[in-house]
Amino acid sequence: METEELIRRCKSISLEEAEENKFSFKGKIKEKGIQVAAGCLIGKVLQTRGVNTEGLRIALTQVWQTRKEVKIENMGDNIFIFKFGDEVDKRRIIVGGSWHFNQALIVLKEPEGIREITAQLFTHTSFWAQIKNVPIMCMDEEICKGIGELIGRVEAVDTDRT
Repeated sequence: METEELIRRCKSISLEEAEENKFSFKGKIKEKGIQVAAGCLIGKVLQTRGVNTEGLRIALTQVWQTRKEVKIENMGDNIFIFKFGDEVDKRRIIVGGSWHFNQALIVLKEPEGIREITAQLFTHTSFWAQIKNVPIMCMDEEICKGIGELIGRVEAVDTDRT
């Protein structure tokens, strides 16, 4: 096909207003999408310079030691999709954080809804904090939770009772 003919045909293509921006995300397509998302985490490396994807893959493979391979896809702006081959590995990684790469925090989360990966918010992550030299009279779960809430939301308290 000649270039002029191709240009003429492309110019003749148009969408009616009623046809624009329509895609039905339901039924089997929706189920498949939910299934794919369930095997993934999304994450952002919080640093200003770009992240070497291969370096990230090598480092996390060594640290995470998953049973099955984790595929890492770079979405730009230091945002990555982590595709897990095993649900147990995924759960262990999300619970076992916080994770770092090149001295930068990696915020990991479950994908939310069907919005673009780069539009997801990476504003919160969980940390494990140890409070040292707590007076004996304060070694109570409720008191420790109150102390922890001075930092932020408390997910769990371990008073190390035997």
